[in-house]
Amino acid sequence: METVRRIVITTLTLGAFGGVGGVLWLLVAPGEKRRLEMSKNYPEANPATLAEVRKRNELVLQVIKEAAETNENVSRKSPWK
Repeated sequence: METVRRIVITTLTLGAFGGVGGVLWLLVAPGEKRRLEMSKNYPEANPATLAEVRKRNELVLQVIKEAAETNENVSRKSPWK
């Protein structure tokens, strides 16, 4: 009987903490308007920044491709270019 009592108390305690956590989450989480406002400030929302990131990614992929096509250990090259 003591084991059942401990299980019930533990379950109720965990449920209470989960409920408090859920309520706190609802109080702290931003609303729909705030989320939309925040999404406008992401770097991906700016076309110039997005183009710059794409160009940088293309350059990185080009360097990786060149490194893969050679047998030389490019990480030991000095200075890195």
